[in-house]
Amino acid sequence: MSLLVIYFTYLKGRGGDFMVKELSRGDSHSNGVSSHVFKRPYSWEDLPSFNVRLNQAIDHGRNWNDGE
Repeated sequence: MSLLVIYFTYLKGRGGDFMVKELSRGDSHSNGVSSHVFKRPYSWEDLPSFNVRLNQAIDHGRNWNDGE
């Protein structure tokens, strides 16, 4: 029996959308782990001021500008 773990961090985008910033996967069967950090879909200045403040409070260690 294998165990698959999926973990993600998010920030809030325009219109309250969840923007996945980091997606990680662990698989006990293959002993594999992978992690991906996604680029921002638009600039920080395009976010409503409420979402900017919210993201600063819930950043989970990920910045809006982080990403590959």
